[in-house]
Amino acid sequence: MDTSEYLSMFLAESREHLDTLNQAVLRIEEQPDDRATLDEIFRAAHSLKGMSATMGFAQVAALTHRMEDVFEVLRGRPDGLPREGTDVLFQCLDALSAAIDSIDATGTEQLDPGSLITRLTGLIEEQPAEAAPQAAPEPAPAIEPPATVTAAAGEGRVLQVTAALAADVMMPSVRAYMVLAAAGDHGAVIHAVPGKEDVDSFDGRTVVAWVTSDHETEVLQAAIAAVPDVASAVVEELAAGAPAEAAPEATGTQRAEDAAAPSKRTSSTVRVDAERLDALMHLMGELVVDRTAVESLAQEAQLPALTEAVAGLTRSSQALQALVMQVRMIPVEAVFMRFPRLVRDLSTKLGKQVELELIGKDTELDRTVVDALGDPLVHLVRNSLDHALEPPDERRAAGKPETGTIEISARHAGGNVVITVRDDGRGIDPERVARKAVARGLIAEEQAGVVDMQWAIDLLFTAGFSTAEQTSDISGRGVGMDAVRTQIRELGGAVMMTSEPGSGTSVQIRLPLTLAIMPALLTQSGDTPFAIPLERVERTLNLAQQTVRSVTGQRMLVLGDGVLPLIDLADALGYPARAGGDHVVLVRGAERRIALVVDQLVGQRELVTRPLPAAVGDDLALSGGAVLADGSIALIVDCDALAEQMARAPRAADTRSTPTLAHAA
Repeated sequence: MDTSEYLSMFLAESREHLDTLNQAVLRIEEQPDDRATLDEIFRAAHSLKGMSATMGFAQVAALTHRMEDVFEVLRGRPDGLPREGTDVLFQCLDALSAAIDSIDATGTEQLDPGSLITRLTGLIEEQPAEAAPQAAPEPAPAIEPPATVTAAAGEGRVLQVTAALAADVMMPSVRAYMVLAAAGDHGAVIHAVPGKEDVDSFDGRTVVAWVTSDHETEVLQAAIAAVPDVASAVVEELAAGAPAEAAPEATGTQRAEDAAAPSKRTSSTVRVDAERLDALMHLMGELVVDRTAVESLAQEAQLPALTEAVAGLTRSSQALQALVMQVRMIPVEAVFMRFPRLVRDLSTKLGKQVELELIGKDTELDRTVVDALGDPLVHLVRNSLDHALEPPDERRAAGKPETGTIEISARHAGGNVVITVRDDGRGIDPERVARKAVARGLIAEEQAGVVDMQWAIDLLFTAGFSTAEQTSDISGRGVGMDAVRTQIRELGGAVMMTSEPGSGTSVQIRLPLTLAIMPALLTQSGDTPFAIPLERVERTLNLAQQTVRSVTGQRMLVLGDGVLPLIDLADALGYPARAGGDHVVLVRGAERRIALVVDQLVGQRELVTRPLPAAVGDDLALSGGAVLADGSIALIVDCDALAEQMARAPRAADTRSTPTLAHAA
């Protein structure tokens, strides 16, 4: 059978099952008697094994099958496995994950599970043997097929599967699920007792399913008999016209299922390839551009009927745009779920006791943002584990609980998502940072004594700076917080760090909900249109109505709450500028406000963002571009980078050589 057309579905579902198993094994380690989690483990492992075998990936199936045997041991141990046993399970899950990645990249498993299977076998053999004989199964009661099954038997071949579970089965619901899954591997299950909605609460000893299948009865019978705790399995071909009046009493859910033809049952969710979502967003962006052009033409034409039609088009396209954006939104849990395992493994390696708190896992943001958020967050969590949290004896001496805390939280804030990584560790020591900065030649030795917390944070954001005595595979590896800042900036976001010595450190990441369509204030400066992200605009002013003073040749805008230098936007970005300028845009950038002088305020626009070529954007404070309705290109201002650029300029003669990056991206 050619299974290539199912490969993408296999890869996606396999990764979901592996994620489920990682989280479930963590929960079982903490609560070994959690029945619901044990059921979840069996379902995920059995599904992964069945899919792998069907697709022909024998090594993945073999390793997963042996893991099932260990999970079987778990159910009989109220105290769970020893930590070393859980470590082996996690190593198996890592190997399976690598095999799935290999299948994705090369089409082959590249997995040799021999040593892992041996270690799993050792875990099983270490358990005390139970000499109690297995109780004989109760005779399976006769169950007649319902009307929908007899109707199907008149149109094709239907097999009746009857599986009797052992009398002492400890998890009948799991075994029932496995029986039905095994039956489904050989055909289509048209009806079952228990039904799909009732299998989780099933506590009986007989499972019956009716399957339309072309497979031999012996093949299906062997598959059912191979399910653990199945004492006997009988598979018979159902003759057309079999009696239906003696069908078993069904639950309300089952009766509702029987009342509808099977072909009308549909799934409530549909799996869609990510590339199709990207293409949909791209077309939506083009529609936004075209809509803006039509709106402009309608304004010029001044035709009431056209204006009304365009208003309807605008409403419909905006509703469609909102719907497309919602389709692309996924919970940040997709990133958060990797951290319990990461914290468990690294805290063990470092000899630290750590409690991880995850808050706001249901907070949603654009899929592309979620995909790119993982690496920066991993870096921050590793930093907290390695540098910030103290060992138990040090925490005890400081009057703290021996177990440290790392909190990762997410929340919506307007058109942004704010993600915070907070720990209750030792905090940043400005003196230690200063010593490292002197050793690396970043500041002069005489400056070390005046480095305060703000300056220390600035230094931590300097490229290549690290406080580690030696690099390791835990955190820095010689790469400092500048890597995090760079990655977040590429997403159009910002980073802010605060710390209190002895109490802990907090790093806050602010990101846009989506990278594709951005509300912006469109301006004109010189001959170039510039777009300023609307959430960074504080207010706009008419320059002729403001008080302006000259200080050492620099024009200064005098406001009621302070004085700001006036910055010509085009000139600051290296583009031709005209003398003067009529308008001022007050912008929040990095840790300061800046006053940008522009020639014209065009108005608010929804812009479809596009990345700039590296040669254009690398050295300038620009984050992208957008095509306008007339075909021209508006350059999108990177407010944080521009604020830093302006902060450096007047301090050229300052003894500080490091730009102010704290509270900045």
